Amino acid sequence: MDGKPLYEYARSGTPLPRKIEKRPVTIHSLEIEKWLGSDHDFRYPEQVLSGEQKQALEKTLRSVQEDARVVDEPEEPAEDDRAPTAFVLRMKVSGGTYVRSVVHDLGHAVGSAAHVVTLTRPRQGRFTLEPTEAGDMGCVSWDVFKAAVEDVGPADEDGHTAWEREVLDKFEVIDTSVATTSNIKSGQSSS
Repeated sequence: MDGKPLYEYARSGTPLPRKIEKRPVTIHSLEIEKWLGSDHDFRYPEQVLSGEQKQALEKTLRSVQEDARVVDEPEEPAEDDRAPTAFVLRMKVSGGTYVRSVVHDLGHAVGSAAHVVTLTRPRQGRFTLEPTEAGDMGCVSWDVFKAAVEDVGPADEDGHTAWEREVLDKFEVIDTSVATTSNIKSGQSSS
């Protein structure tokens, strides 16, 4: 909000400059892709908010909701029961959907709590990790950058390293002044 992550307001106890506006979103599909049960490495949070942190959070929450209060943490689970139930969801949602809020709301709907541990966005518009449709634009895998940090490698005949070539092959320039796009790989220009 106003260029600042919401958690910064909460941690400092600063009231939000305005209410978080509700907005209509569409959840096209929501399915449990994989049930992990307790067979995973995720654990319950180990940090506990201090009294001062709870007060700061409540102050921020009250700026958007009068009856907001931070509840005390539940009792510690037994040591042999440290792994919470977990599962993998797959969602297809409209733009503007905040997936973490959807998961939080799902937890409350079943009388529990829920939060996102890992989040993978396989598609954003036409940019996708796995191109399957005409017009899809593939993304550069993070592994390409990790490998480049370890070893940049030699340059090709054009002076580009392997990771630079990978980026350039998927790089697209959008010229908004003429409302056309050009793909660097094809050598076309829109100007």
